[in-house]
Amino acid sequence: MKILKILKSNKMRIFNIWSWPSAFIDDIRQWLMVRKALREAEVVSAFKNFKYELRIDRIGRVYTVINVPEELWEYEKREMVWPWMVEQLRELDDVLMRVRLNELLYPEVTPIEGSPAYLVVLSTSSESISIWKFLRWILNLSFVLLGLFIINKLVIKYAGSSIIHLIYSLF
Repeated sequence: MKILKILKSNKMRIFNIWSWPSAFIDDIRQWLMVRKALREAEVVSAFKNFKYELRIDRIGRVYTVINVPEELWEYEKREMVWPWMVEQLRELDDVLMRVRLNELLYPEVTPIEGSPAYLVVLSTSSESISIWKFLRWILNLSFVLLGLFIINKLVIKYAGSSIIHLIYSLF
């Protein structure tokens, strides 16, 4: 039990060389699923019939502009804008639930400067798609391979043959 806790700790993350590639593949798989689903007639009609008419761009993002009513845009009522906006996002989530995309698309809400409106962009997860995560994975992989190389050299020095030959001799 104690060994499992040590292996799962943050100190041992350097040896988990499969975490980034698997997350990267999952993100790409989700993006491909969403891109395929966005071409279906049922999804396109549901997006066009939504009161804010959701649009789809070429890389598989869904976006719309939500205009805030004039009665909420007054200076003394501006604190009421965000609860109203959350209600609009709930309605958007209902549409996504009907077309079974609510667990794959994540909203980003940004205010549009100079106008009483918000830009809502729905896109898939892209947390693993980063050059820094790729470089960190290469660094982790090189540390693991360097460690295996050193261990193999020590085994050759003391046992006379490499680890692969010792394992092969068992079979």
